[in-house]
Amino acid sequence: MNNSSTNDTVSKNNDKYILHSVENALSILDLFFTYEELSPSDVTRYLGINRSTAFRFLVTLERSGYISKTPGAKYRLSAKVSTLGQIAHNRMELISLIHPCLCRISDETGESSHLVIMDTPTHVTFIDKCVGTLWLKMDIMLGYTQYAHITATGKAILAHESDQFINQYIRSAEFEPQTPNSIKDVKELLHLLSQIKEQGYSCDSEEAEIGLTCYAVPLLSISGRPVAAISSSGPTTRMIANKEKHLQALRSAAEQIQKGLQ
Repeated sequence: MNNSSTNDTVSKNNDKYILHSVENALSILDLFFTYEELSPSDVTRYLGINRSTAFRFLVTLERSGYISKTPGAKYRLSAKVSTLGQIAHNRMELISLIHPCLCRISDETGESSHLVIMDTPTHVTFIDKCVGTLWLKMDIMLGYTQYAHITATGKAILAHESDQFINQYIRSAEFEPQTPNSIKDVKELLHLLSQIKEQGYSCDSEEAEIGLTCYAVPLLSISGRPVAAISSSGPTTRMIANKEKHLQALRSAAEQIQKGLQ
């Protein structure tokens, strides 16, 4: 089968997963690349959908905060879209700065390294990685999210957050153990965060999955605020045997990265 036929088959297979209502809503947002303001009639004319449908899409987007209504009963993009764009830009800048360091960590240790940010008041998101070269490597899918206290990177970030942030986290997070080693309650978390802040690194000792261990260090801004965290992860036996090597690689990388963050 040639490449054209293969691509056509993949495209047809993907079509069945498309939500056309979402596709239409995104098409309306795309119109704002060209037009500063749009009315329901404008959307009807440009997209070929009826006016009542266009109006419902616009009201939904307004309620979600992506567009706002003008005194003239038209719609324009809201500041939320600008904020999302800035977030995307900042993430790309962060990844561009840090990815070479992740690769160096993986080259030095043979294990997988990850870049993680606190994406919500309770969850961290894995936004970049460099997969290790050794057997039984750890390979987390980019975009994966998890409660911060379940991951080494999340705990490294939490340990340097404000008391107000941590108190909010405690009120919102769920402490449901993933393994027998998982943090079980608030008291245990607070004790660990104090220890992590003092020693400068955190550890996931088979708390998320039996057989896997992870070491992490925070990346701090010039003001001391945690911007992200980097980690080295792999099978427990190898990680424990080479703990100091991992910590040295992580600390060295963090020191270099933080110079770029200032």
